[in-house]
Amino acid sequence: MFLNAPAKLNLHLEVVKKREDGYHDIRTVFQLINLYDEMEFILNETEIKLTETPLAIENNLVLKAAHFLREKTNTLKGATILLSKTIPLESGLGGGSSDAAATLIALNKLWETKLNIDQLKQIGLELGSDVPFFIHGRNAWAEGRGEIITDLNLPESWYLLAILKTKISTKEAFKDINIYKEKLMTKEDFLIGKSKNSFTRLVKDKFPEIKDTFELLAPIGVPKLTGTGSTIFLSFKKEEEARKALKIYPQGILVKSLDDSPLLQLLE
Repeated sequence: MFLNAPAKLNLHLEVVKKREDGYHDIRTVFQLINLYDEMEFILNETEIKLTETPLAIENNLVLKAAHFLREKTNTLKGATILLSKTIPLESGLGGGSSDAAATLIALNKLWETKLNIDQLKQIGLELGSDVPFFIHGRNAWAEGRGEIITDLNLPESWYLLAILKTKISTKEAFKDINIYKEKLMTKEDFLIGKSKNSFTRLVKDKFPEIKDTFELLAPIGVPKLTGTGSTIFLSFKKEEEARKALKIYPQGILVKSLDDSPLLQLLE
């Protein structure tokens, strides 16, 4: 079984409060984009094996997802998983969470464990706050840790990504965040054009490369941070405008919005 695991952008990301369980409540808008990790799943009798290119990833969520699913469903089956990474690590694009979601969906099918989408999301939430969204597979407004999901119909858009060398740990970013007492934005606020990212101030102050890139991109459009960083993106309604921006910032990557994930084909 071959799958493409897509990346995401947070078009809006607001940290609401720290929870008693140590996680944070957020409000966010998830946008799927056509940047993918490629994955292959081969059924085998008992072992779970992972081969990664170009480099092995420490504590890869793919292995954790496979073992979680096997434990939760009491299956004895195994799989060989081949992962070819394109989505950079610790870049705010959700690659690890997307790979974990793809693993749960693929192995649920291959192992015939017959969990429904809500059961898969529940397992996914134990792996990471973004995993339920990638299992959901459609653009969304999300609250709670990110697991309370409402579908959003977002317009077709093009995005110029500045994927920086700076690596930002999501765990460390949430640990360092200052939560300011401001009026929270609603889904309706977002739909009339308002948005923010609660981590922008923090990462600009902490990482000079991010601050400098915001300033570099400002004449081209409105630069925004995705996730906890370090990717910065510009939004465009038309491909022609996006390609003009790419000529000005040729080290960027041009991607397009997706309405839904290719993973949905295995759930429907």
